[in-house]
Order: sequence, then structure tokens, then C-alpha cells
Amino acid sequence: MAELDPKANQETEETTAETPVKKMLLSEIKALPEDLDEDGFVSLWNIASASCDKNVEQARELASKLLCFLCRKNCDFVVTSTSNAQYLDERFERDKKVLYDWKPESENVDIISQQAEVPYEPFLSFLANQKFDPSVAKYTATRAARVEWFQNMWCVG
Repeated sequence: MAELDPKANQETEETTAETPVKKMLLSEIKALPEDLDEDGFVSLWNIASASCDKNVEQARELASKLLCFLCRKNCDFVVTSTSNAQYLDERFERDKKVLYDWKPESENVDIISQQAEVPYEPFLSFLANQKFDPSVAKYTATRAARVEWFQNMWCVG
């Protein structure tokens, strides 16, 4: 069962980025009821964490895939608060990597996915309709697409 052994995928940075830590099905994407707010919104990080039984490495890998997939598909229902958007803008001004480095081993994934909230039920439908496959090694999005998506498609308020 080397697939479930986190050390099995740590040989090189390239291997970690392209080899799933755990095979996962779309039906295993979930959120804990206590993570949903009164309007049914939940952060991408909480979805990834719940789906990966709170394993940080696996959650980061799934969150990375989700961010890149949503960006590539121009998902327009990602929401963040005004203060969180300002925080991310300031982080981006200091360090461009916050939007440029969404590799599964990057802590920037945590920063972005903790600020990005989605309406849970429509999010699941979106993933199914757009054919998200969590077992795909990785999804990618260009730097320009990431900045565009964050600056023009996220809802702030």
C-alpha cells in the first residue's frame, strides 16, 4: 500500500507534484456539517481537509487541484470577505508566489484555499458537471489566468 504512505511520494519535488498521494473519487469530496455557514458556504480548505480525513498533505494536494480546476473553468461563485480579499491582495503585492505557486507541496495553497469559500451544494454540482476528477495527477492554470480569476471572478463582500 505504498500509495497511502506519504513518504512514498517524497522522492523528488516533481514526483510529489505529479503523483496522487491517495486515489480519490468525486463522490468522496465532502464537507463537515459544522464547517458550513448558515448560508451553506464553506472554504475550499475545509472541503479538502474533510475529504482527506484531515491529512494536511493530502488536503493540500486536493486543494491545489480544486483551485487550479476552478480557475481553468472560470468558476464565478468563489466568495471571500472584503478583509480576506485585501489580505490576499497585500500578500500578492509582497510575494507573487501566493497566486503563482499552487503546487501540492506549497503552503500558498493553504493561504488561498482558506480564504476561498463556495456554496457547497452548487460547488459539488459544478465539479460533477465540469467533470472534475480528483484522481488526475494535477490540474494547471497559467499565472495570468490565476491573477485574472482572483481579481475579476471572485465575489467580494
